[in-house]
Amino acid sequence: MKRELAGAVAIPIVLAILFLGPAILFNALVAIIALGAVWEFYRIAEKTGHPVAKSVGLAASALLLGGAALLWGPFRFETPGGDLIEVAVKTRPAFWFVAALAVVFLAAIAPMASRVPPSSALAGAASTIFGLVSIALPATAMCLLRARSPRAVVTLLLIVWVCDSCAYYFGRMFGRRPLAPIVSPKKTWEGSIGGLVGATLFGAAAGTWWFLPELGPVRGALAAALASTAGQIGDLVESLWKRGAGVKDSGTFLPGHGGFYDRIDSLLFAAPVLAAFVGKGL
Repeated sequence: MKRELAGAVAIPIVLAILFLGPAILFNALVAIIALGAVWEFYRIAEKTGHPVAKSVGLAASALLLGGAALLWGPFRFETPGGDLIEVAVKTRPAFWFVAALAVVFLAAIAPMASRVPPSSALAGAASTIFGLVSIALPATAMCLLRARSPRAVVTLLLIVWVCDSCAYYFGRMFGRRPLAPIVSPKKTWEGSIGGLVGATLFGAAAGTWWFLPELGPVRGALAAALASTAGQIGDLVESLWKRGAGVKDSGTFLPGHGGFYDRIDSLLFAAPVLAAFVGKGL
């Protein structure tokens, strides 16, 4: 019941922001959720014994997500004098170049900022960097999808949802062979294939009708097949981290749904794949 109630409240809010609000508002929501997921990842890393420079990692993630929010969703406001001012990143190559330099800088200072013994510095630096590049960076792809069309974001959400639903029901009815018994014992190859087939069929439909007709049925099916496969890998990756840390959920933000990371683990892997099909000017 808690799971259904949380979904009934969260889904209309997200859709309202997506379709009724400006792009910058949706991008800000993406940034908040992604930062929450980064924080949860750092907590998981600490439970496995890796010291993490959380403040440095979160600051770098916030800068990256904030830059992406302005890159694909310019913020416009009017001054008291009536002048219209637009805050946006104008040069995309410069933005990504600065972002890459920020990652290098973070890698250099994270061990010192975390104040850990030299013997643990490499593990701490790697965990700090990985939170940035595996969560904050791919989350920016959702900002790109919103810049192309709110329909692209809905398509992403439905690809992952259809894949998860088909994998669950196919796994329950036909599941025999474990997919990754150590990482996620309940997942099966049959369920995974069922999720792939369901997502691919949805992608073909999405490329034909309202969602993304500019792709066409063939490219839509291919995009969904690759994005759903990436999403299933993303889910397994997070399960691996949680299994190593001995935790069931990454957090407790949404009752019955776990934490931020639990909700977007598949999206983080699927979003860049779909963005490669619908995005231009990356």
